[in-house]
Amino acid sequence: MARREPAARRTKEEVAEAALALFCERGYHAVTVDDIVQAAGVTKGAFYYYFADKEDLATDLWRRSWRRLADAAAGSLREDLGLAENLKRSLRAMLDALSGLGEARFFLRDAWVLPSVEVAGRVDQEEAGSLLGSLLQEAQARGELAVEATAATKVLLGAFAEGVLHVLTVGEVEPTLAVLDRVVDALVEPTPRAAGPARRARGGQRAGVG
Repeated sequence: MARREPAARRTKEEVAEAALALFCERGYHAVTVDDIVQAAGVTKGAFYYYFADKEDLATDLWRRSWRRLADAAAGSLREDLGLAENLKRSLRAMLDALSGLGEARFFLRDAWVLPSVEVAGRVDQEEAGSLLGSLLQEAQARGELAVEATAATKVLLGAFAEGVLHVLTVGEVEPTLAVLDRVVDALVEPTPRAAGPARRARGGQRAGVG
């Protein structure tokens, strides 16, 4: 028998889902708390039990959406690829996931300007910057980075943030990725391909001839 989900958790999810649907349909600013509780079929007391206000709910939805995007980017990384390839794969995975959110991306675009979302976004960007900075510093130590790691981190984060905003506004993923790929190529040295067993064997055979 399937395990029953706690009623409290279901209520919070119902409120969040109803709010997101309304935000996508009408726009964030046109929706009231009354609209949300009516659509969710809950009381105002239930709403305020989970969320301080509409902006608090929007921040929660924003964090959920961006966590999905971050998970998509992390899931695209491969240990057998170099820095440039992994950066491009993670950018594509994240922007594809963003495009796949459908009308929810319009909510993300509108919510970007809310004070609490801006604060949450800065925190998330700092966390992403710390992770990216560590990757770039390691790449610099391997001679895989063409420029200084800290500056490259700032440039990449800025370029990606603008790329995300462009996709949220226009919805064009491929042109945005083409530009971001150029930025990555300008910063990261090409990774030499390691000689595989067959290639090394052929080299050994040639060395033994004559």
